[in-house]
Amino acid sequence: MSAPATTGTVWTPEGTSRGTVAVLTGRGEHPGLYARLGRRLAVDGWTLAVPAPGAGADEVTAALAGATGARVLLGSDTGALRAWELAGAVRPDGLVLAGLPTGAPGEPPADRARELDARTACPVHRGLLESDPDFAWGALAQVPPPPPSDPLPDAAVLWLHGDADPVAPVAGIRSLTRPGDDVAVVVDGVHDVLNDQFHRIVAARLVQFLERLAKGARFAEEAPTAAAGPARSRRAAPLNVSARLDHAMRALAELVAADGATVTCDAMARARGVPLNSLVNVMLALRRAGLVTSRRGCEGGYRLARPAAEITVADVVRATEGSIASVRDTGPAAPLWADLERTVADFLTTRTLTALEGDTR
Repeated sequence: MSAPATTGTVWTPEGTSRGTVAVLTGRGEHPGLYARLGRRLAVDGWTLAVPAPGAGADEVTAALAGATGARVLLGSDTGALRAWELAGAVRPDGLVLAGLPTGAPGEPPADRARELDARTACPVHRGLLESDPDFAWGALAQVPPPPPSDPLPDAAVLWLHGDADPVAPVAGIRSLTRPGDDVAVVVDGVHDVLNDQFHRIVAARLVQFLERLAKGARFAEEAPTAAAGPARSRRAAPLNVSARLDHAMRALAELVAADGATVTCDAMARARGVPLNSLVNVMLALRRAGLVTSRRGCEGGYRLARPAAEITVADVVRATEGSIASVRDTGPAAPLWADLERTVADFLTTRTLTALEGDTR
């Protein structure tokens, strides 16, 4: 069904509903922005109900009333804080917290272009927001309330977050998640994780969570066989260069080679073998850090913000990873790890992008 902008809206499956998900919208949003998610969940047999912005506990409870299966409360941005707050009264079977703002917030976007960049890299959703008369621009400048003082409910919880979220950095939720919670952090995802460029895998993770609540569906955890060899760890060495950092260095090498000319994301992706969707978010992070400048976004292209000799590799690492290293500050080896961090920082600070000038691709 189509969704009116500011009134509560419901998407229902054609057959019997497996359960109901009530969505609490975030700053600037309205129910109509969740039409894509509503249609997708309806196809999978789930009802999606989005109360009007600012709905009270009674309205949220009514949205879940009469559910034939699992009852799930989902909140995005400040809606996630509200969902947590209402969970004790609504008593859902599951709670989904998407892009929950906590910790040290980033700088609010200064204009519409930067707000779009902070919210989503999905071209379809960006176009929807730009043409939507009911979307409240500038709402991200509103300071969100702190997380509720009440503990999380005794129910299954799914955390959805983008690891490149500039509005609510993912580090803020680390201390809030519990050992038994389901935590899904999307690589290169930004703030509106349900409507970002990787919305399909986010929706798939949400459906997996819902099916586990409704029917107990889950994959078997198989131990590796002897023939398969030992399990392979995600990070096999003390030092690891992430794909995000590698993509940033490849793109910067192309800009160094361009010698001041503007280069589009598409051209950089083709020349350096980087997935275009991943590169878009990487370039946004580099722009926010003041390492590159852009003309009309990705379509217009990028160039270095200052000479290559004035940009250190440490600058790039901080822009893409947030810090030079992540080390434990407790235990008998803590001084050793601190020395390692200082050594790595000193090394990267003395290397600039001039080291990329002889790159042959």
